[in-house]
Amino acid sequence: MWPLKFPMLKTSIEIVLEKLEAQEPVPRMTHPYGKHWDQPDRSEILIDETHALMTRKTFNELKEYSATNPTGAYEGKMWKRHDGSFDQQFLARGGRPVWMLCWYGRCDDPGMVSNNYRKIILVDGLLPTLKAEVAA
Repeated sequence: MWPLKFPMLKTSIEIVLEKLEAQEPVPRMTHPYGKHWDQPDRSEILIDETHALMTRKTFNELKEYSATNPTGAYEGKMWKRHDGSFDQQFLARGGRPVWMLCWYGRCDDPGMVSNNYRKIILVDGLLPTLKAEVAA
């Protein structure tokens, strides 16, 4: 009888980790297919409501999908998009494409993912300092 096993009960640490994870804009990539998708660590990118700050090295590690979305949609998968680069009317009006960080995120509907994006700002040489200030 002892010790009793309660597989559905979560430890305090598991609950805290889940709450911290829920605050991250880009969720961890836990799907098995994620083993076959190379991307930079999400800790290398600072994300707010409109922008994603990253170094040139991190930018270069993202796969580019400017005309489509990558297949295999699962939480945490990130890529970059040169938004507007394939829109001929936009370009003809003088539009300038911008680089966007895109990712598949959490969704309330089970089995679905959300599409998320932020404008990329390159901050070579500055990001480690920003991370230290954010962490403090």
